[in-house]
Amino acid sequence: MAKLSLGQIELGDFDRDWFVVMSRLGGKSTRSNVSSVLAFYVRRRLNEYKEILGYTARKHGLTEEECFALLLKDEALPEPIEGFAEMPPDIGE
Repeated sequence: MAKLSLGQIELGDFDRDWFVVMSRLGGKSTRSNVSSVLAFYVRRRLNEYKEILGYTARKHGLTEEECFALLLKDEALPEPIEGFAEMPPDIGE
């Protein structure tokens, strides 16, 4: 399984306290519960972000695969296509 080191994640006191209590009530360590929560969030929002990826790829003249690879490697995207006029997808939150 791939590992992603996030270091310290800062939460407000209220959120931290409830997360600790929720983890314990669920019989999980906070570390394990963070992993579960993040995985759930990624899967829940995946389709929205696929739309954003497609839009971003088109805006920069890339395929979705090329755009994904550049973002994954934290590399700069090329300049947007001049005159690109497509409206970005509307996402919640």
